[in-house]
Amino acid sequence: MSRFPRIHSTKIFQFFLLIGVLALGGCATTSPDNDPYEGVNRKIMDFNLSSDRYVLKPIAKTYDKLPNPVKNGVGNFFSNLLEPYTILNDLLQGKFRKAGRDTGRFVINTTIGLLGLSDPATEMGLEKQREDFGQTLAVWGVPSGPYLVLPIFGPSNLRDTVGLIPAFAGGDPVSAANTPERYWGTGLRLVNVRAGLLPFDDVLELQPDKYVFLREAYRQRRQTMIADGQVDTGAQDEELLDELLDEDTQ
Repeated sequence: MSRFPRIHSTKIFQFFLLIGVLALGGCATTSPDNDPYEGVNRKIMDFNLSSDRYVLKPIAKTYDKLPNPVKNGVGNFFSNLLEPYTILNDLLQGKFRKAGRDTGRFVINTTIGLLGLSDPATEMGLEKQREDFGQTLAVWGVPSGPYLVLPIFGPSNLRDTVGLIPAFAGGDPVSAANTPERYWGTGLRLVNVRAGLLPFDDVLELQPDKYVFLREAYRQRRQTMIADGQVDTGAQDEELLDELLDEDTQ
């Protein structure tokens, strides 16, 4: 028997359902920026930043010393694992041409790219795109709901929090796997993503209010993703948001 606890999708569903009920209960509260839980959110953000400072960031800085081909291979591999989930959400959103392109990307990178360790599809003009169930709900007309900061996961909202359920239930092979290896896989992916964000630590430190900066960055980034890049947030802002909140991170 494995010494690692098994986290079933029903437990995850109950957890997020509880968050949803609490969030919906606050929808009646008038909030000009749709952030009725700012007090709690700020405390969770502080916890996340402290955890990052003392645990994740030191590990990421050590990992970042590895050769770039190794880090790129790890990132490409985990990104490729999410392609079927992207394709499914393409179809749910009625983006059939995009689903075809993403399917071609997955086939090319899984075969020629050696299970996704390399990314020849991008060189062929099939650039990486990411679709998740939170975006699908937005396309279906579901409002974002209150802004939330989740422990470890970071910035979110009610809609995107509910949208995590399908990923944990099977859309994300790493998170959904009921084997001890998933803990190593999840940890490695998290460290790889955090290492990629190290250059932007100084940007965050310069912000007079980190909470507002992260909240607005998250909202703008999600709006851009939902609109398939058609939202004009300014060239510099968009480039920064792409790096800070790349959805290969959630």
